[in-house]
Amino acid sequence: MNDIAVLDMDIRSPERHHRGDRIDCYDLERTDLGRYRLIAVSGTVDQEHLLRNRHIIREYLDGGGVLLFNGQLHRDWLPGASSFVPLERPSLAAYRVTWLADHPVFAGIEPDDLTFRRGVAGFFARGHHPVPDGAEVLVRLGGGEPATYVDRVSTRGTIVVHASGDLLGYDGADNTANRLGGQLVDWARAEADTRRAAAATAVTPAPSGAAPQPEPVPAAHGSGLAAVYGGSAPHLRALTTPKYARHLTGGLHYLPDLAAADLTGLDGLIIPERLHRDLLHGARERVRDLLDAGGTVVSFAGGEPVPEFLPSVHWEHRPTNFWWWLEPGADLGLRTPDPEHALFDHLTMRDCTWHYHGVLDPPEGAEVLVTLPTGEALLYVDRVSTAGTLVVSTLDPMSHYGSHFMPATERFLDGFMPWLAETVAQDATAGVR
Repeated sequence: MNDIAVLDMDIRSPERHHRGDRIDCYDLERTDLGRYRLIAVSGTVDQEHLLRNRHIIREYLDGGGVLLFNGQLHRDWLPGASSFVPLERPSLAAYRVTWLADHPVFAGIEPDDLTFRRGVAGFFARGHHPVPDGAEVLVRLGGGEPATYVDRVSTRGTIVVHASGDLLGYDGADNTANRLGGQLVDWARAEADTRRAAAATAVTPAPSGAAPQPEPVPAAHGSGLAAVYGGSAPHLRALTTPKYARHLTGGLHYLPDLAAADLTGLDGLIIPERLHRDLLHGARERVRDLLDAGGTVVSFAGGEPVPEFLPSVHWEHRPTNFWWWLEPGADLGLRTPDPEHALFDHLTMRDCTWHYHGVLDPPEGAEVLVTLPTGEALLYVDRVSTAGTLVVSTLDPMSHYGSHFMPATERFLDGFMPWLAETVAQDATAGVR
C-alpha cells in the first residue's frame, strides 16, 4: 500500500508524472487520507474547493500527517499559512537560493543545483509565504525571502510550505538536486511516524473560533466576455489582474458551476489551459450552446489535449521543448501565414514565442494565425464550423503569467485580450450575436 499521495486535479496531460498515489481534489471527501504519511498538494489545485473542505485537511494534520504544499497560496485552507508574496523585482540575484538549513531534506544538495535548471533560474521559487510564529525556515532566496518552511505548531501534524516549484519534481536531475525527492519522502515518513505517535495521546484542542467562510468567487454576469475560473492561483491572477479583468465584462464562471450556467447571453467565453477535464467535459453542452448562439469561445492548452467536444478541433501531442532557446542561433520557428490579420495590430510573433503544447489541424476555411515551419497550426480562428467563432491555441499564457513566470506570456496577453474584446464587440455590433 502506497503511503505517499499527490493531491491535484485531473488535467489529463501526457506530460504529467507523479510520485505516489494521485488524489483528485474533488474526491477529497471520499478519500481516506489517514492511510498516507505524506500528502503533496499541487500548485494547480482548486483552492476554492480546498477552502470549502479545509476541515478534512485539518483532520488529517491533527492526526499527525505530513502535508507538503508546492505552489502559491491564495485561499485560507491551510492552517497557519498566509497568502503568497511574489518577488518584487524578479532577477537572477532574486531567484538565487542563497541559504539552506542543515536539514535531512536538503542534505548534500548544492544551492545552485536548486537555483538553476540547465542554467536557467526561476523554477525553484518566485516569492515566499510569510512564516508563522514558531515555524522553521529551510530555504532562503537572495533577498532573504523564506522560500520553504516547516510548521509543527499550527496543527498536531507537520506542514511544509514551498513557494512555487515542485520539491518532488527533481528526480532525474543531473546534479545533487536529484536527491531532493527521495530525501523529502524518507524524512516525511519518519516525521509522520513521530507526529502520529504524539497525536495519539494528545488532548484535542478546543476550536480556535468560527471556521472561515469561503471567499466569494468573482461574480459572473449574463452578457459580455467571460472566462472560466478553475480555482487555482495561476487562474486567479491571470483573470483578475486589472488590465485583463477590464475586458472580462461578463465576469468569471467557476468551473464546478459551469454545467448549470446559461452561457447563451454571453458574447464570448475564455477556457484557460489546465482545467479539470471531467468538470469541463460535463459543461460541454453549455459551451456548444454558446457557439450555436453565435458567441465566441477561446480555448488554450497547457500540455493537456484541447477539449475534444469543441467542433472540428483536431489536436495532436508533441513533446514540449522548454529549452530550445538555449541552443546557439535558436529559433522556435513560429510564423504567421496572415501577417495582416487584426491580431497582429496588437502583438508580434515574438510575443507568441515561448513554447507550445501540441499541434492543431484546422478545418478548411479557418484563419490560421500561428504555425510551425511544417505548416502545423498553433493558433487559429474558426468561423466556419459553427454559428459562432472558435479561437483555439496550444499556447499556455494564462498559467505562466498567473505563476509569475515567462515574460513573453504577459506581452501575449497584453495584446491578445484587447484584440479579443474588440473582436467580440464587433461581432455583437454586426449582429452576429
